[in-house]
Parts: sequence; C-alpha cells; structure tokens
Amino acid sequence: MRLIRTPHLAQALAPIGRFMPAAGLGIAIGIAIGSPALAQSGSEAVHAVTYLDVSQDWVLQGAGLLKQYRDASSHQPGNLEFTVLQEANRPNRFVIVEGWKDQAAFEAHAKSADTSRFDFTLEAIRNSPPNQHVLRDYANGPEHGTPGTGAIYMVEHIDFSPPANAASEPAVKALAQSSRSDADVVRYDIYQEPPPHTNHYSVVAVWPNRKAYDAHETAASTRKFRDDTAMPARANLYDQRLYKILD
Repeated sequence: MRLIRTPHLAQALAPIGRFMPAAGLGIAIGIAIGSPALAQSGSEAVHAVTYLDVSQDWVLQGAGLLKQYRDASSHQPGNLEFTVLQEANRPNRFVIVEGWKDQAAFEAHAKSADTSRFDFTLEAIRNSPPNQHVLRDYANGPEHGTPGTGAIYMVEHIDFSPPANAASEPAVKALAQSSRSDADVVRYDIYQEPPPHTNHYSVVAVWPNRKAYDAHETAASTRKFRDDTAMPARANLYDQRLYKILD
C-alpha cells in the first residue's frame, strides 16, 4: 500500500520552517491533490508503518524535519505512539511507526496542518514517495523495560500469497509468542493489514544490543518459522531492516 499525500495549495504556501531547501518551494505546486489512505472502520486502534528516504545531501535536514513532525504528532489527540527510526546502514532512510486510538484520530492526524507541512517539506528532499502500510493489532504484547543506548530496532515486512495466508497465520502467531518470551527482547509486535490485504504483516521489534538480536536470529523458533513458511506454495517474502532510534 503506497501513500502519496499532497497538501492543498493554500497550506503548501504556508511557512514550513528552517528545514525547507530554497530550491524546493515550488515543487509541490501544481501536483494533483490527494487524500490519505483509509485504514479500517470502527473504534479499534489504527497503526501505520511508513518507509521514506531523503537525498544523501539532505540527511541532516531530513532528520530534523522528522523530529519536528514527531514532536508535533505525538501531542495530537488520540496518539498512542509516534516513533521515528533511522536505518543503521543507510542513514538517508527512515521509518515512522505510529499508533492511534481509533480511525477518527488517525484520519484527523492525516488531515492536520502538521502533516500537510511535513508532506510539503519532504516533497523537496525525498528520493521517492513514502510507502505507508496501515495496520491493525494482531499479535502484540507489553514491552519489557525501556530501550537504552545501543538498542537495536528491527522493522520487517512479511507477505504471503493470499491462498496460503490462513495456513500461515498459526506460524506468525507462534513467532510472536516465542520471540516475546526471549530473555533479552524489549518489544516484539506483529501487526496485520486490514482486509483485503490480510496476507501482509509488519513486525516491530527491539533488542537491547546487537548480541541479543543475533541470538534471536539464530534461535530455534525463528528458524522454525522460516522453515515453515518457505514452502514454494506459500511464497513467503520478507524485508527485514535494522534501525536506531532518532533522538
């Protein structure tokens, strides 16, 4: 699921802060007006994982823009989480992990002035449109402590062929349960996209250090999940990336 937001023209022309490169002021003008993707109806919590990247020449400005957006968004009504991570080996790539108490809060944030300013500013320095996956709770649990300095964050996308998804769900839940029982894990949550894309999952996990992450990767339960879901009929594809928190 791709999300490309563009602000209304009047909002686009508003002041957008010190992170805006001068050459980018006119880029968003004339782009067709879009609307944010809807997640699901009802009062259940709505989550989203958004991947984005900026030009290598604008990494510091991109990080500053994301911090500004994080601080503003985390104070909006109904926010449950707004975490911004920077990819460990490719610092121009980031991911936003956010949670909202319900669909109304999620939509209000998407339509807010803070989001419009962020989208407009990002337009001038990004390499590609943000890629957002809107999600719901699936296999989640409480965090074990607070991540400290040197914590390893992992965000992973899991994708099954639709016919095999139902048969694969027990393996996904077993992975979450076994991973959360690891002695050193801080967080291990698996979210699922709403219908009709229930064959797509996002994993958000945290370990205190690289040694703990490496131990998880070679654990029997992790290897079993990969063995159980690697059958050709299931066509399991996953994209796993490591991050650090953006302070």
